Amino acid sequence: MKKQPEVTDATREAFIEAFFKLAEIKNIHKITIREITNLAGYNRTTFYRYFKDVFSLMEYAEDEFFQSTRKTLTEQRKGGNTYDRQFFETFINCFRKNPQRISILMSEKNRSHFIRRMRENVTDNLGSQIADTPKKRVVMDMFFFGVFSAIAINLQNTETLSTEDLLDIIQKLFNDWYWPQVTKEA
Repeated sequence: MKKQPEVTDATREAFIEAFFKLAEIKNIHKITIREITNLAGYNRTTFYRYFKDVFSLMEYAEDEFFQSTRKTLTEQRKGGNTYDRQFFETFINCFRKNPQRISILMSEKNRSHFIRRMRENVTDNLGSQIADTPKKRVVMDMFFFGVFSAIAINLQNTETLSTEDLLDIIQKLFNDWYWPQVTKEA
């Protein structure tokens, strides 16, 4: 697979695209490898070269989102170490880059899994700044599940809460409650 990375990437992406097309019309827990391979135009053996099962495909897509978001936010923060308005706008915009995939990954049935993995990803990247205690894990869960549920609702229907109001809430909650609660100094 490493000899032709363009082909490898295109094949992997074909499976991912097929999965998301199917997820638009079908519960992800009922999508089969056969359906994915038929839609992508490949056989099962090829699928198994890339993914162990349907859920490993979904986690790969989540990981792509997490890596892209981390890269974008890291570049945005190079100028300073503050979590300012621009940081949170950039963060929300990461979710808007591929609304079809994000709406599936953050649907009601999938949201808990996605948020848990997002929290783990963020924790792994901020581990040196966050003290790992039972209380702080509870604070992190409350923050992540609340914020990401609000983002999911906002992405599905912006009339429920304007993006500006959502940004105000997230920034204030982060700066005034979450960050002081989870950093090692707290």
